Amino acid sequence: MKQTVELPKIDTTNLWDKTYALLKENIIRRKFNPNQKLSIPELSVQLGVSRTPVRDALNRLEMEGLVKTVSKVGTFVVAITAHDVLNIMDTRLMLEYWVVEKLAGLDRDRLKQGLSRMENILNRSLEKVENNEFDEYLKEDYNLQFHIEFMELGQNKNNIEMYLRTMNYRYITYKSSIVSNEMVEVAQKQHREIVESIRRGETQDIKRVIHLHLEDSKERLLKAIEQNSGVV
Repeated sequence: MKQTVELPKIDTTNLWDKTYALLKENIIRRKFNPNQKLSIPELSVQLGVSRTPVRDALNRLEMEGLVKTVSKVGTFVVAITAHDVLNIMDTRLMLEYWVVEKLAGLDRDRLKQGLSRMENILNRSLEKVENNEFDEYLKEDYNLQFHIEFMELGQNKNNIEMYLRTMNYRYITYKSSIVSNEMVEVAQKQHREIVESIRRGETQDIKRVIHLHLEDSKERLLKAIEQNSGVV
């Protein structure tokens, strides 16, 4: 049975970017199902815009790997498989290790400020966890906030943009049915350990903690995908 997604009409100011942002948000949050076909005429009517900005948005989303177009068939939401998770985690590890190598040469004040922002994210997210507000925790995307703040320490915009594109898979974590309270609590603890290892300033120790965190995340995501019929 075909799924119908209710989409709000778009304010025509900065129309093309807003069309792209809204469709991306609905794909990332899995309002559209994996492998669901996206009809340009239907999306155009639902959003109250012409087909051109919708077509442009889908082209941009295809470049980001969120949709794929099959010639003479249509455009489909890309599903995430176990193989995709393995590749994603390899890329994340590479980028985060790159930041670690940069920390030794980082201005002490800048490092201190970065750590303060990371701890602020941890404190705000911990409040949600302690109050059992896990849906809010996922909605605020505290996990991504923490890792992007860490990536900021490397001071390389290209790497940060690559990391963000890589993290498009995070719609897995928007499903509270897939991400358990225990998984969130473990991630909180591991994030705290990353901050403390950076404060100690031992490169190999920081890499060890990051590796353990990403390996744990990888195993949990692989298990979630297996329990979800192999795709999300």
